[in-house]
Amino acid sequence: MQLRGAGGVDGAVSPRAVLAFVVIAAVAAASAPAAGGAKLKRRCTPPSGHRIVDCRQGTHGTPDLSRAAWRALRGAEVTFSERIDDVVANPAAGGAASWPLLDSLGQPLGRLVFADARFTVLGSDGTPYRVTSVRVRGRGCAASTAQQARFTLVQVIAKAPSGGTQAFLDTRALNRASPSGRRAAEAFARQRGTGCGPSGPERGRVRALQDPRVGARAHARLSNGAINGVTEYDAKPAFANVVYFNSNTTQVSVGGIARGMVRVGTPVAKVDAFATCDPSSDGTLTWRFWSIRTGNAARPRIYGWIPANCPRSRG
Repeated sequence: MQLRGAGGVDGAVSPRAVLAFVVIAAVAAASAPAAGGAKLKRRCTPPSGHRIVDCRQGTHGTPDLSRAAWRALRGAEVTFSERIDDVVANPAAGGAASWPLLDSLGQPLGRLVFADARFTVLGSDGTPYRVTSVRVRGRGCAASTAQQARFTLVQVIAKAPSGGTQAFLDTRALNRASPSGRRAAEAFARQRGTGCGPSGPERGRVRALQDPRVGARAHARLSNGAINGVTEYDAKPAFANVVYFNSNTTQVSVGGIARGMVRVGTPVAKVDAFATCDPSSDGTLTWRFWSIRTGNAARPRIYGWIPANCPRSRG
């Protein structure tokens, strides 16, 4: 999920790690072949101050691509943002405009409700929170391919302890009769899908996912050098204690683009990490690439980047 601002948390490519983009494309080719088979000439450039970067690789070669790099490689946007003004009635909710919000493992984390011309979000314990904005953010990464195909990620900004949440919403909730719902539905249909991060061998023991807890120690700098908080990366107690995982962490507004969310305690194993802290965070933030166990025999693992404090937790 993009946070506010014009800069990026990730400006981190070591000067020694100036890699040809074609190498990264080759690493990612198994899950994302280049459009039309064209060879890409893009190069990963080192950061300059807090300038965000186009692409980089983890210690074990896992690609971390910017939105521009995703467009060049996959011929499609990794994300979009369409604000919606309402949702339709849900037959499964007795005709109320009330829809479950799910995490990447298909577990409920709350509900989105539209009544009296306004949105409310219910937390995982049923507590209602006033919503200030709901935006459709496109396809995400889920353990179920059916969920991934039909459900869209939504960003719900609310007067909640965590500021709201991002979650999966059934696209049947979108009101095609309203201009905003129609735009969102059409954008979702056009988006080819970002899917999950590339697979890779697990290089650590299986453990329970912990709350990143980066918000109290880490920060990001915008492109103008101003400091911005990163509390959105921490677990959200009001919404089933979910943690976001990202498809990429570079060249976006203050951080990565969330493509899924799983609860604290979910079994995970480390696949990759970066050798250095992110300079655009003043050395306070880094990222790890995780294999996330789903319990789904058809898709037993999904993959993504999750932040960590740096340097104390680097590696």
